[in-house]
Amino acid sequence: MSGESGLTVRAIGYLSRCGDDTGEGAPALAEQNAAFLDFCSEHGYDPTAAFLDASCEPQRQGFAQLLEHLADQPAGFIVVAVPAFRRLGADANQCVRAVIQLRARGAQVISLAEGPLDESATLELWERQQPRERGRRVRDAMRRRAVRGQAMGRPPYGYGIGPDGRFEPVDAEAAVVRYIVRMYLDEELGIRRIAQRLNQEGYRTRRGGNWSMVTIRDLLRNRVYIGAYQRFGVSVPNNHEPLITLPDFNTVQQKMAARRTAPGTSHGGQFLLAGLVWCGESGSRMIGVTRRQRWNRADGEKASGVYRYYQSGARTNQSVGEYHTRRAEELEDEVLAHLRGERNGDPRPALVLAGDANAVVAEATSALSKAQSRLRALDRRLGQALDTASVGGGSIQALREESARIIDEYERAEADVERLRGRLAAHTTDAQRRRRRKQLLAQVRDDWESLSFEQQRALLADLIERVVVRDRGIQTILRA
Repeated sequence: MSGESGLTVRAIGYLSRCGDDTGEGAPALAEQNAAFLDFCSEHGYDPTAAFLDASCEPQRQGFAQLLEHLADQPAGFIVVAVPAFRRLGADANQCVRAVIQLRARGAQVISLAEGPLDESATLELWERQQPRERGRRVRDAMRRRAVRGQAMGRPPYGYGIGPDGRFEPVDAEAAVVRYIVRMYLDEELGIRRIAQRLNQEGYRTRRGGNWSMVTIRDLLRNRVYIGAYQRFGVSVPNNHEPLITLPDFNTVQQKMAARRTAPGTSHGGQFLLAGLVWCGESGSRMIGVTRRQRWNRADGEKASGVYRYYQSGARTNQSVGEYHTRRAEELEDEVLAHLRGERNGDPRPALVLAGDANAVVAEATSALSKAQSRLRALDRRLGQALDTASVGGGSIQALREESARIIDEYERAEADVERLRGRLAAHTTDAQRRRRRKQLLAQVRDDWESLSFEQQRALLADLIERVVVRDRGIQTILRA
C-alpha cells in the first residue's frame, strides 16, 4: 500500500505471550505471526520485521529490540501490529507504557483484536482492566466534591483550604503571587529574573526552597488564581476569591505565548556530560544550557549564534550562586582528551580514580534501589494520570502531554537500572573491575566515532564518577 507520497507503508509485528493470566491464554507465537502476515496482506502493508517475547519478564528483550529498531528506521509511515492490547505487558499500566513508547517513535500502533490504539482507545482499554466497582466509587466521590468546588489534594501556593472545603487565600503567600504578576506585567521581567529577585530578597517557596523558573511559569499559567476550579470534567467559575484579575491573567498568557513563539527563545541540544559535571568551587551540579544570541555587526548587518554551555544548576533555574560556566564543546573535548590519555599541559593529575571498590559497589547498589523505586513511582504517576482522565478530569491532550513526560522519565530510569545492573555485575572482583575499565577506555579511544550519541552517553556514565570544574582546570574522576 502506498500513500499520496508514494511511500510504502511498512509493518512490524510484535508477538508476545503476555496476558496469559487473563484465563484466555495467548495464541502460540506461530499463530500470532500468521495473523500478522494475513493482516499485512489484507491491507497491502509491507511486513519488514517481527519481534517476539516468549514470556512476559520485566526485561522484555523482544520489545526492547523493537524500540531500537524503530529508532533506526528512515522517515515514512510505519505500523506496529500487535495481537491485542493485553499482549503488550504484564499489567494494564505496562500495556499503556508500551503504546506510548511506540507512538513516541513515530509508529502507528494497531491491535488486530481492537483496532488502532490512539490515546482514546488506549484509555478505554486500560479502563476495562480496572476493577469496576472501585473505579465507580472513586469516580462518583471525586465528581461530587468537584461539583461543590471542594479542593482535593494539596492547595496551590497562595491558598489554603477553608472550613467549607474551598480554597481561601493565605495572606503572606497571596501577596507573593500578586508581586510576581506585578513584576511580570509592570516591570516586564522575565521568569528567570523574577526567580532571581525573589531568591535575592529572601522569599521562599512553601517548602522553604528557592524559587525556580519552572515554579514561576506554572504559577503564571494556573487559572486557579482567577477563582476558577477545574477538576474531573467539572468547571466551577468564581469558586473562590481570585488573586489575579481576569484582564491581568489574559495579558500574562498573551505575553507568555509571544515569548514562546519569538525567535531564539527555545533551549535545546544534547549534552554529552549531562549529570556528570560539578562545580569545584560551589559544589553544585552543572547543567547544559543553550543560548541563542543576536547582535549587529560593525557594518550594520544583523548576526546571530547558538552557544552551548555547562552552567551551575542553581544559577540556571533559581538565579542563585556564582556564575560558573564552561563552553560545552571545549569541556567535552577536554574530558575526552583525559580519557584517551592525551596530555594537556596540566601538571596536576587530570584523571583519577574515585573511592574504594567496596564503596563503589555499595553506592551502585543504593543507586539501583533508588532507580527501581523511581520506576515504581513513575508507574503510580501514570496510573493516577489515567485515573484522572478516565473520570473526566482532563482532556486527551492533557493526558497525551503528561504521559509523554512520564514515559520519557521512565525510559531514562529504565536505562539507569540496566546500567547499574551491568556495573554491579562487572565489579565482582578487582581484576574484573580493572579489565572492565580498560575495555571502556579502549572504546573511547578506538571506537568513539562509530557510536551513537546515546551509546557515547552510556559509555561515559559507566566510566566517569564526575567531572569537577574549577577556575584553574578540570579533573575527570573515574569510577573505581
